Amino acid sequence: MIRTAIAIAAAAGVASAGIEITETWTGLSGEDGTQDWIEVTYYGPGTFDTGTIYYDDSSASVADGGLLDSFILSNGESAVFLLDTAPVDDLTYSTAIEEFTAIWGPVLNLGHTNGGGGLGQSGDEAYLLDAANNILDVLAYAASGDLATFEKLGGITRLSVLGENGAYESNPFFNDNLGLPDDTATLIGSPGAVPAPATVALLGLAGLGAASRRR
Repeated sequence: MIRTAIAIAAAAGVASAGIEITETWTGLSGEDGTQDWIEVTYYGPGTFDTGTIYYDDSSASVADGGLLDSFILSNGESAVFLLDTAPVDDLTYSTAIEEFTAIWGPVLNLGHTNGGGGLGQSGDEAYLLDAANNILDVLAYAASGDLATFEKLGGITRLSVLGENGAYESNPFFNDNLGLPDDTATLIGSPGAVPAPATVALLGLAGLGAASRRR
């Protein structure tokens, strides 16, 4: 069950390391195109090694989660992680990477988690955790059913919009479960591309202003 926005904000503030989940793909009805994935972006000083932290879904548990592949990120840099791509059926680490690249194109830092499970299409939470199980960040979303990724900028989560914040249209892939023309789907997202910090700050201020007006 999705936690309240207040609870999520409190939990995410337990141990901030400047590392955030800035985008996620949670799949479709029928063929998903790629494995579920998260984009992780670093906004802190110096550098950050993603191989020191874990991903998990709503249980927010290192014991149930998966360690991220190691990428050394500087401020404003991101990496994309395919979720839990341990070999199942015909899917392997290498074929999952090939599948992603065929749809989205090349991404500079593209890796995997070694656990943590996929994300539910009817709403879920994606957590980043340190080795002591402190929550570093969380991205929560409601049911999508859309051909777009979720992006989180300035603390606001929404569906990606073509042409905004680097979002582009993916290459087409087969999906015969959505009633699309020629059973062909394309997605909207921006894996590996994040807006400049100034843009993120402005989005955050806009969100705070909207919250103030609702009081």
